[in-house]
Amino acid sequence: LVTTIEEYLVDYNAQMKTRMDLVLFLYAAQHITRISRVLRQPFGNALLVGVGGSGRQSLTRIAAFMAEYTVFTIEISKNYTKTEWREDLKNVLRRAGAEAKIQVFLFNDTQLKEESFLEDLNNILNTGEVPNLFAKDETMQITEAVRNKAKKVGMDGSVSELFKFFVGQCRQNLHMVICMSPVGDAFRERLRMFPSLVNCCTIDWFQPWPRDALEAVAMKFLKDMELPDEQRHHIMEVCKKFHV
Repeated sequence: LVTTIEEYLVDYNAQMKTRMDLVLFLYAAQHITRISRVLRQPFGNALLVGVGGSGRQSLTRIAAFMAEYTVFTIEISKNYTKTEWREDLKNVLRRAGAEAKIQVFLFNDTQLKEESFLEDLNNILNTGEVPNLFAKDETMQITEAVRNKAKKVGMDGSVSELFKFFVGQCRQNLHMVICMSPVGDAFRERLRMFPSLVNCCTIDWFQPWPRDALEAVAMKFLKDMELPDEQRHHIMEVCKKFHV
């Protein structure tokens, strides 16, 4: 399993602009297989729960690459507001619904500049759309884009039916992967306020890394250093304690 995923990682680094210099061990491979299984399911969405640095986003990117899906994520800046957020949602929904491109929307709670972002994600998880997201002229463009596909499945040409088809395509082609930290009261409050985060997602808990994982990471960075084996072993033990 680990060997197979390592081969995909090599391909990923060869094809993508941003390299991921990861140490793959069994614990990480198990999470990748869980995420992969969710992404390949119809209407599959995931809630990844763990502290920052546990590998949630990197492992999601590998899982999406293995399935040949495109990962979409927002770029947070100081001037990023709800307006830019809504535009990003429009773009990813158009790709999934009108262009029928399978998308993985990767969202981290550190990108949560406003709590209303979660309300929109909750609506997408629950119904596949955000109420009143598209203006009337944008809705007309969308319905025209899906008209031929909708006609092939027997739908009439009314605007309401065409937009319904668009929403169905969004639900089918857009997979949400939401990364959240369980630290503090915010996590519990958000799950209580937005139940679709639980009801419409498969939850994967990222526990602290096991000792063999810490050894694998330490060994990767120490193996090329000119050290006696006994000294390398002692340094590796110290590195594990630093991480914990």
